[in-house]
Amino acid sequence: MSEVLGQINSEGQLMSYRPMVKVGNEWAGNGLRFATREEAESSARDLCGRWTLWADHRADESDDPVNCEWDSSRGNVHLEVVNA
Repeated sequence: MSEVLGQINSEGQLMSYRPMVKVGNEWAGNGLRFATREEAESSARDLCGRWTLWADHRADESDDPVNCEWDSSRGNVHLEVVNA
């Protein structure tokens, strides 16, 4: 049985969330994609805890497939991506 990770947007497409960190006047992201906004925000907060020059953080919607999940004790947990 196949498990679908992510949420469906208003156009019926599967979406994910990406953590974003603002440094100076620029928003920067990485390749991590989460199934929920809460996971992406937790990942962004964790990243800010290790950086010194960040100004803000957020979670943006993405059309990329989910490739990570957030674990409160382990942090970012990378998922094995299986192509159907």
